Amino acid sequence: MRGRKLWRGLHPVGVFSLVVVVLLLYLAWILFQLHQSSGLSFNPLRVVEPLIIAATVLVPIMVRWGRYQRSASTRLCSEVVAPLVASVEEFCLILRPFGSDGEIVLPHRMYGASTIEQVIARSARNVAGLTTYAIVDQKRRLAPPGPVFVRAAGDEWQEAVSTLIRRAHSIVLILPPGQEIRKSFRWEIDQITQRGLQSRVIILLPPDQLYQNDFPECFQHACIVAAALEGFAGSIDDVDSMKVHDLEVSINARAHLLKYVRSSVHQQGTLASWIPKRRRRWRGSMFYAGFYYKSLIAAFRSTERELSGLGFLARYRQSA
Repeated sequence: MRGRKLWRGLHPVGVFSLVVVVLLLYLAWILFQLHQSSGLSFNPLRVVEPLIIAATVLVPIMVRWGRYQRSASTRLCSEVVAPLVASVEEFCLILRPFGSDGEIVLPHRMYGASTIEQVIARSARNVAGLTTYAIVDQKRRLAPPGPVFVRAAGDEWQEAVSTLIRRAHSIVLILPPGQEIRKSFRWEIDQITQRGLQSRVIILLPPDQLYQNDFPECFQHACIVAAALEGFAGSIDDVDSMKVHDLEVSINARAHLLKYVRSSVHQQGTLASWIPKRRRRWRGSMFYAGFYYKSLIAAFRSTERELSGLGFLARYRQSA
């Protein structure tokens, strides 16, 4: 997505502009036809030209409303991570393979569309007032608005991610379509399990209707990650294949979010899943933005319930 803007569909203003453009052009055509058939003594260009000019002006406005505005820039790792972890701010962390940020775009019935990162950031902020952070490659200077994108060089990203994992209120693992579980992603998951933060993790899969060919593989990867998170403190490479198979059979194959939920930090987590429900009034994939938003809110609230009653130090002592 470097160097170009993401198409997000039509904002309501863009839809209105499109309708006005069509009406203006239709009116211009009717006036011209009326002049031709009735022989009225007026110059049709005086009426038609303003309508065409108005339509020409509205088209760029409509297109502009249909595109995301780029944020000014991503932020340097050195400027963000140290001050953040030294503060008492609680935050959400997004982890996914480098180069996958902003790639999953969710269409919406009314409000254009959102990247999956934007939906995560909005739900985390609305549930617990959390700011969402994500690490991107050092070369990534611009990113869609939503989370705070922090760029890290190749020799510092592991330290930055490890530090953020240790202090994160919630961690969202995005499994992008068409990608394997890379070595760097495996390392990130190992950092989570070694600190016992499994119940703070939300596993997020891409929309099945938008990525029909890739979704089964993503589901398999989600089962591997879920098996690693179930009370496991080793490497993801050591996950029992039979446990992965059991999860593939027991979890609904259309689950789009997975999370281990527990009522307190002292209890064993239970794997919960969120599955989109088909509704006749929603066509195609136009309801996914709303589904992810509501499901993420439920997942974030489960973490809030687990941590309720604990002070700041108690919430993060176990991950120190």
